[in-house]
Amino acid sequence: MRHRPLPRSLNPTPGEALPSFLLRLSYRLSVKPLDLAEHCGLLGASRVTFPSRHLVQLGPETADALARSSRLSVAEVHDLTLGRQAPGFPPLRLNYLGRKRTFETIVAEGWSFTRFSRYCPECLSNPEHGSMTSSWPGFWRLPMAFACPRHHRYLDWRCPACGNPAFSAGITAAGRWRPAQLIPNPTTVLHPAQCRSRIGDDDHINRPPPACGHRLDHHMSPVIRPSLDVLHLQQELLDLAMDPTGLHQAVSGSEQFADLRAAMLLICGTWPVTAQLFPRAAKLDAIDTDIDQRLRRLTARQKKVTHVARALDTPPADSVACAALMLLARHILDGPDRAERIDALLSRCTRQWPGRPKLLRLEPHCSAGLRTALRPRLDALRPVSADFLAFFPQTATHQGELDAATIPQHLPGAWMEPLQPLGAPIHPLRRDAAIRLVQMAHGGTRRQAALYLGFTAAVSHNTSAQLRSWQSADDNARQYADTLGGLASQLAATDSPVNYEHRRAHLQSWVLPQDDWKKIIEMVVQQLEPAQRHRIRWDRARHLAASAIIWAQVTQGDWQWSPMLRNGPNIGSVEIKRARFGAYELTLPVFPSREPGRLARLLHNALLEHADKLAKQIDSERPQRTAVTSSFTTDPKPL
Repeated sequence: MRHRPLPRSLNPTPGEALPSFLLRLSYRLSVKPLDLAEHCGLLGASRVTFPSRHLVQLGPETADALARSSRLSVAEVHDLTLGRQAPGFPPLRLNYLGRKRTFETIVAEGWSFTRFSRYCPECLSNPEHGSMTSSWPGFWRLPMAFACPRHHRYLDWRCPACGNPAFSAGITAAGRWRPAQLIPNPTTVLHPAQCRSRIGDDDHINRPPPACGHRLDHHMSPVIRPSLDVLHLQQELLDLAMDPTGLHQAVSGSEQFADLRAAMLLICGTWPVTAQLFPRAAKLDAIDTDIDQRLRRLTARQKKVTHVARALDTPPADSVACAALMLLARHILDGPDRAERIDALLSRCTRQWPGRPKLLRLEPHCSAGLRTALRPRLDALRPVSADFLAFFPQTATHQGELDAATIPQHLPGAWMEPLQPLGAPIHPLRRDAAIRLVQMAHGGTRRQAALYLGFTAAVSHNTSAQLRSWQSADDNARQYADTLGGLASQLAATDSPVNYEHRRAHLQSWVLPQDDWKKIIEMVVQQLEPAQRHRIRWDRARHLAASAIIWAQVTQGDWQWSPMLRNGPNIGSVEIKRARFGAYELTLPVFPSREPGRLARLLHNALLEHADKLAKQIDSERPQRTAVTSSFTTDPKPL
């Protein structure tokens, strides 16, 4: 029976990656890795593929099946994945740079080594923690892992015998990677330290090319020792990757990795300018050789902006070149003349520079200091279309911190205080800010954020149009973006925020119950003059208007977009028009210059009192969410 416990198993070594554990178990049991994977529930739908996505993350069912089969706990199984081992390394997350990604996108970006692994031959030949066979730590798969902290040597990445990248299926004669699998060549039982890359061409009819089989724990190349600066940087980057909170850092780990990636992109994209600025930097020849090789590998058909940008943005596979590049980037970022150095690099960039889109995408996620240094030159590289000032790019800068469920349609007065000094038209600004806050929380398009809040796409477009001329003046667009960022950070730090999404969902098809409506009428009528009571029409239109006002108060929404006045078969009828006028009369705080009648004041106060009770009742039915777990999707439906 599949998923039954194996007769024997192993204890994972600290920091061991899932492929290494499976290889050691396969070698101990003399079972093909592919057969072991099928028993443990790790194979894909075709039963012949060994998905490499398991290296980054395991689904609940897969983790449970593997735990039962290997006699481990579910927590121990999850600890074998890179996502658990490096929680502070943002490129491993499915939500990164304001976008929701697939595993294929993570592989394509090249900021985690899912197709191969670096390695230390001495670690493979002298395993720690009582292991009898070689194990492959997960941190060897991270691009910032270029040196072995234990043996003080650069990590290797190619097999000395066949020349293929280690722990890979190999590269064909045409220069293309063979399809990646969690364990390459999974139909062969080999020692965990043996090279599993295929040698020869893929023209075998009855069987695939054989595995290389060379023992990677046998030293065949001279040892290259890194400098103390490289070892110090190595330990610093590994500590950042292991710390998901960044509580002990003045700048969060996510921002530091974004800074490092932006600096590396500038170095590679403007090379050899950086070599001229830092002529005494170490290993400049290794950086030059790596950049030249990456660009030369592009075919004539691939030499487009996107392909060149990807080639320049990915970290080098060679450990020496990678360490030199990251150390140079760190010198630029930490130097006292950082702004001047960055300005000198950006001055060589034009709108046709291949790295421009990637740098613009990284910039909102960098530290405040680097954003300040980038801004003077980077503003000139931004899109110059007429839409930019009114629709400045809004990325998910607070994803994982701010919950879209806590954003209402109609921003409360306290939220609007920092926005009011900007001098924008207040009503469209209130709507626009709410839409942008949703985007900052969960990404997606402006239209998706508007629909999520209950607006239509037309309202979103008209709101931007109303703010277009204001944003075009002076530096208003930039000030608006900075103020919104500060407001989002303030909201993200709020304890027990109100879940407005839950309130909107609860009142989706709600109308003020007749019994409650009668009580409100009685309360109001008792306070009116006898001569006035018989002239009031307590009809369906006034009932809908009262429902809309309560809905707006509970959800902090705009009564004009309440479900009872926007949905249903009678939209456009005289009754709905009268209900809209009645709701307009009851919006006393919105129109303080107009003197309301006594009936409007009394009814308004009674409705607010009922709304407060209703809000408490709704909130008590569902615990307030303090984690970022709203049901925002990329295809929200309008209210």
